[in-house]
Amino acid sequence: MRPMTVSAAALIPAFNCAAEIGQIVRGVRQHVPDVLVVDDGSGDDTVAVARAQGARVVVHDRNLGKGPALRSGLRALLGERWTHILMLDGDGQHDPGDIPGFLAAAEDADLVLGSRLHRPETIPPRRYWTNFIGTRALELMTGYPLEDSQCGYRLVAAPFMRRMGLVGNRYSVDTEILVRCGKLRARFAHVPVTVIYRPSITSHYRPLKDTFHIVFSAVRFKVDEGDLRADPGPDAWRRLVPPPAILPALAEAS
Repeated sequence: MRPMTVSAAALIPAFNCAAEIGQIVRGVRQHVPDVLVVDDGSGDDTVAVARAQGARVVVHDRNLGKGPALRSGLRALLGERWTHILMLDGDGQHDPGDIPGFLAAAEDADLVLGSRLHRPETIPPRRYWTNFIGTRALELMTGYPLEDSQCGYRLVAAPFMRRMGLVGNRYSVDTEILVRCGKLRARFAHVPVTVIYRPSITSHYRPLKDTFHIVFSAVRFKVDEGDLRADPGPDAWRRLVPPPAILPALAEAS
């Protein structure tokens, strides 16, 4: 593991990802010391597989959506002494081999966003064009030169995450983080990432419906005044936001 000032933990929301989550956790643990999976009401063995591969797990009794899943994980991780939170999906579309690029970029940026568009031919056309429309709209909202606004693969500095009053549900939470980072004047960077689309990978993203929901939600996030003026720090965060119950990992750290 490369020595650096960035100390990151990974946060992975997962719903019925037993077939993919083990490989993802193994790959992520090669680059960051801690992985927290939030099982969002899965009906398969996602929890058992993730723990067996060395992840801690937060369990939702029922499916609540990506927004609540990320917030559950952040309740835990932001009360710990990580400098950054790495977020990626549990469905196998994100390659853990891209993590070193995020960690390197985080030396000079507070928000590092993955961009899949350096190889647009790998993205299904419908997803590409809905992403393109959403990205152009969010450039105006954030002031960032966005390439791929809907990529859920990103690394964010913990002090900025603790200041955000996140309220978004489903995939709008990804947009909310972008908009709030722009309002908080977080330094921004892109890194190219590999996109993996296979028939065996089931995405819960609805291209047209979720894209329009994301764009309209961005207006709400832009005017919302729920962000804190200063980072309370991890100790105060734990007092203000009690962490959820966490199942420990079953595998020894590699």
